[in-house]
Amino acid sequence: MGEKLGASSFRPTRVALRGQATLTALPPCASLCTYSLTEQRMRRCIPFLLAILLLASCQHHRRQREGQQPAHPIGPRQVTIQYLGHTCFLITSSLGLNILTDPFNPAVLSYPVKPGSVPADIILITHEDETANFTDLASGSPVILRSSMASGVNRANGVKINGVKTSSESYSTSTKLNVAYVWSNDGIRFCDLGAIEDAITPTEAIDIGHVDVLFLPVGGPPNFTDQMRKTTVDRIQPKIIIPMMYSTEHSSKVPLRGLGEWLSRQSHVERVPNQFILKPKELPDETTVFVPAVR
Repeated sequence: MGEKLGASSFRPTRVALRGQATLTALPPCASLCTYSLTEQRMRRCIPFLLAILLLASCQHHRRQREGQQPAHPIGPRQVTIQYLGHTCFLITSSLGLNILTDPFNPAVLSYPVKPGSVPADIILITHEDETANFTDLASGSPVILRSSMASGVNRANGVKINGVKTSSESYSTSTKLNVAYVWSNDGIRFCDLGAIEDAITPTEAIDIGHVDVLFLPVGGPPNFTDQMRKTTVDRIQPKIIIPMMYSTEHSSKVPLRGLGEWLSRQSHVERVPNQFILKPKELPDETTVFVPAVR
């Protein structure tokens, strides 16, 4: 009987080639085992290699993003303010977000603004009457904060807006519902007092907090006296006061006092265009009254 060949009977054979190194022939099963072990190791390495490639790709894209301009370039930090009349202003951020305050009914106040002509993303209504709650003045589909529902912290289109319900320090005084709004755009903090009828209380001043720009009624309401205004300004201490709610040729249907008497008692006054720009680094050190031109 011939001898059976197997793994135990196979002997490594050295083959010497002329001028070359000696080669050793391995048994067939050893070659298969070596191949199997190599394949297993490669399979184990695949997840590790994929992870390295993924991390390298992420780093590459990150470096690309850092070296490129943002998809939506951000301009200089500044806010554009346009005076539309009475207590109505259009405040536009550097990103183009439009906040409209107290839109009036053109049938009551004849300022040259047509219904549906003012682009607005947010409308702030401080009190409810035709001089402040005519939302049809705006175009688009703005978020509307109304005085009766806006007290407290609100968020609209990414802007945090604090509604502070104003009252009176005198228990004998009955005031109409009014909400002052506080918000920030481009590093500038705004406060719109609306149709406030008494001085801001110390508690309300704390709720309002730091203010850069204060929209202050100076020709009304009738109960809001100059002493109350002075107390309010002293408690809030804004950098800029923008007067509103005073008599002009467009407000003959609404009983209001003129701007001149109050303005003559202010130390620092600047006349500005109907539409003007504020930058956080250029705000005045002393409280200054900015009087926008009437269109």
